[in-house]
Amino acid sequence: MMQNLADPPSAPDIRRPAPRLASPRRDAGEALLLHRRLRIHAYIDAHLSDPALSARNAARALGMSVRSLHLALAPSGDSFSLLVQRRRLDACLAWLRRPDRDETIAGIAFACGFNSLSSFYRAFQRCYKTCPRGMN
Repeated sequence: MMQNLADPPSAPDIRRPAPRLASPRRDAGEALLLHRRLRIHAYIDAHLSDPALSARNAARALGMSVRSLHLALAPSGDSFSLLVQRRRLDACLAWLRRPDRDETIAGIAFACGFNSLSSFYRAFQRCYKTCPRGMN
């Protein structure tokens, strides 16, 4: 039987990387990073209203170096400050959407840890493509 030249024999695809074998060392390292990330997120949530919340303060409280803190967050692509800002904005948005709220926008921003009303408005506009007043 003649082989059709349009259908060459199947060969392994050398462009596809070989699957990585699991290693206990890599799994332990990933577990440690996940554990650190969860601790960092919990710390941020517990101290969200503190305007002095910083990577340095969080690292000190969590018993790790600032570099370790940043390395733990690196796989998600978020920096500590971006993560804090996003969590604060989410908290502000939830508060602004409450039908029974009686706080001013400024009061909400400061209660959620923003220490500058102009930086809050800029961040809110950039994140949600609308002003906080439109959330009533």
